[in-house]
Amino acid sequence: MKKTTFIAWVRYDRRPDLLAERFGTRPHYIVVGQQGRLWQAPLRYPIQAWKTWRLLRRERPDVVYVQNPPIFAVLVAYLYARLHGAQYVIDSHTSAFIAPRWRWALGLTRLLARRALAMIVHNKSQAEIVKNWGIRYVVIGFLAGDYPPGSPYPMQAAEAGTAEPFHVAVISTYELDEPLDVVFEAARQMPDVSFYVTGDSRRITPGLLEQKPDNCHLTGFVPYDQYIGLLRQAGTIVDLTTRDHTLLMGGFEAVSLGTPLITSDWPILREYFSRGTVHVPNSVEGVRQGVRYAQEHQETLRQEMASLKATLESEW
Repeated sequence: MKKTTFIAWVRYDRRPDLLAERFGTRPHYIVVGQQGRLWQAPLRYPIQAWKTWRLLRRERPDVVYVQNPPIFAVLVAYLYARLHGAQYVIDSHTSAFIAPRWRWALGLTRLLARRALAMIVHNKSQAEIVKNWGIRYVVIGFLAGDYPPGSPYPMQAAEAGTAEPFHVAVISTYELDEPLDVVFEAARQMPDVSFYVTGDSRRITPGLLEQKPDNCHLTGFVPYDQYIGLLRQAGTIVDLTTRDHTLLMGGFEAVSLGTPLITSDWPILREYFSRGTVHVPNSVEGVRQGVRYAQEHQETLRQEMASLKATLESEW
């Protein structure tokens, strides 16, 4: 039986966990410093490469699954495979194909993909790209899997004499394609709704932070169990992107947990999240109307989401 391992240069991502479980291996999260700080990259990436190399030399896997981006993690897997007669599989996320900061590496991605055992892509749009490269690939979007019950997140309590606020979980990594300024302004217009923005809040820009209304709470990078608790407690999950052809992991988390979803009105997101979901334009009015709709149609959306989950699990 071949020995395998999974490498991801992120602090944590549920997708490697689920893929590793399906492939009968275990994920290794290798990260140094703070993600998103470009000035740290010249030091961070060499250290992560060294840590990855040591791990691979110690475990001596026959097959390495590696998450892309960053392309440098794939390059380490390639060098290991070349020197030790192993193979590697690339799990390429959407940003590897369309994010501006990784566009320069697309040629290198194609070169390394041609030497890989296979590439995993997230949607049909990416599949068309790699099909033209003439490589072996498989499309894996939704990943069925069990999620923990989660631990309670300290939601804002209702003030004396007022109704319990409607709670909204906003999935964020503070990337450029996330219209958080739109979310903040929509929240400002809905003081009776509490918004909880996930992700490493150290990455928020000062200008954006100034726009945050009092009913928006930045959770910071919380333990995964508490993160899942927040998503389960929320009345709806908001996961938005300004980039077309982007499949959102937060959307699949919403499906798996049965929580109604509000997401951007892109064709690929309509295709994947066809039920239990409110599709909105990336505008203040769109987000505001989407939240109100989710608030008023809770039960219907939850039933639809359960139906969508059953469909996706059967397809998987």
